[in-house]
Amino acid sequence: MELDRLIKNACEDWSAKAQMPVGLADLALRGRSRRRAVKAALAAALAAFLTGAAVVVGSTVATPIAERQPTQPPTPQLAFQPVALSADTAVRTDLGSTFPRRLVAAGHVAVAAYHTDRLRASAGGAKTVESTWYLYNPTSGTYEETPWANLDVAPGMHQAAVLEGPLPTSRVGLLDMKTQKVTRWISVEHPVGGVSWSPNGRRLIMTAYARNPYTIPAPGPCLLSGSVDAASRAGHGDIKPCGPDHASSRLGYYIVDESGDTTFHALPPDPANGNLPQDLGWSRDGTLIWAPTATAPTKVFYTPDGEQRPAPAHEADDAEPAGLSPNGTLLPKFGPRPGPAVTVRNVTTGKVVAVLPIEGAEAWADDHQLFAVGCDPKRCKGTGEFHNRLLLVNLKGEIKPLTGYHRSDREGSWVPLFTHR
Repeated sequence: MELDRLIKNACEDWSAKAQMPVGLADLALRGRSRRRAVKAALAAALAAFLTGAAVVVGSTVATPIAERQPTQPPTPQLAFQPVALSADTAVRTDLGSTFPRRLVAAGHVAVAAYHTDRLRASAGGAKTVESTWYLYNPTSGTYEETPWANLDVAPGMHQAAVLEGPLPTSRVGLLDMKTQKVTRWISVEHPVGGVSWSPNGRRLIMTAYARNPYTIPAPGPCLLSGSVDAASRAGHGDIKPCGPDHASSRLGYYIVDESGDTTFHALPPDPANGNLPQDLGWSRDGTLIWAPTATAPTKVFYTPDGEQRPAPAHEADDAEPAGLSPNGTLLPKFGPRPGPAVTVRNVTTGKVVAVLPIEGAEAWADDHQLFAVGCDPKRCKGTGEFHNRLLLVNLKGEIKPLTGYHRSDREGSWVPLFTHR
C-alpha cells in the first residue's frame, strides 16, 4: 500500500502535463512480486520448522521453455552459510519509533530489514523509485542504513543477498549480517534487479532485466496491453498501445547454489502484467519457481529449468501478502467491506476461521498469529487509513502493537521484509 500510494501521487502530479496511460499507476509498483517471493519462502521455512520436517529442494530434469546460456564457469564452494533457525519466539516491539530501530519480531519470524522509497527524476521526464534499505545488525541489535539498492535476507538471518545500485547490476553480494561485510561476489552477464532466497536458504533466484525495473517512463497518450480494445469501444480508438518503455524489461533469471553455477534461463515478462518489476520467487517447498501475474491466479509456476507446471494447491490464490499459513490450511483475504477487515478461511473445509479488524495481513508469525497493518481505530475513515502501524493479531482478533504509527501514503514510509529468525 505504501509504494502504491507513492506512485499514484506521482501520477496525479503528471496528470496536468500529459494524458495518462491507463494503469500507469501500476507500472512501477513492486506489484507484490517481491513481497510474494518473501512470503512464499517464509511460509515454507516456517512449515518445515513447525513440523520438524526437512525442506527438500529438488532438481527437476526437464526441457527448458527457452534457451539457457551459461555466463561463467562453475565456482566451487560458494560459501552459502548453513541455515540455523532460532527457537526464539519472544515478541519484540519498538513502539516509540516511527521507523524501527530495535528488532521487531514475533513467533518464529522477524522484520529482518525494511526499506523506504522515494521518486527521483530521470532522463526524458521519467521517474525512478529508489529504495533506502535498513538491515538488522545482530551485533548492535539495531537496524542500520545500508548502501544497497535491493536485498533479501536468508532464513536464520545470518546472511543477506545484496544488489548494488543503480539497478540492474552485474553482480550480487553475499553479506555476513554479523560483520555487515560481503564475503563473496557472484558475477552475471545479464544484469539483475531482484533476488530471492529459497525456503531452505541454499539457493538464490536472481531476476535479470534489460533496464531498471523501478523506472517509470514519462506519461504519454498510450494504453497498456489489453486496454486498447476497451478504449476503442469507449470511443478512444485513436490512442495507440504503449511502447516498449512502458513494459517490463525482464529477460529471465539465474538460480545459484553452492556449486556456483550461474546458468541463465530466458523468461520474458507477462505482457498482460503492467508492473515493471516482475521478480521471480519460490514455491513453498522450494521445488518450483513462479512468475507474478496481474490478476488471479496470482502466479505462474515453472521448474527451475523453466518448464511450466500446474500451481501447487492454493499457492496462486494469495490476494494478501501473507499467503497460506505455515501448516498450509489458512488463507487470509481482504474484506468484507467497508472494513478494515481481513477474513481468514480454512482452505480444506471452506469455513471462515476469523474476521480480523486489520487493513492487511503481511506475514504469518506462526499458525495462529499474523503480522498485520492496522490504522488507529479512532481515525480509520478517509485518509486516516494511511495513519497505521505494524501489529500482531491472533485468530481471536486480539491485537498487540509492534511499532509506532507512520503515514504510509507519503514518500519515505517504511516497508518491512519478514524472515524466519
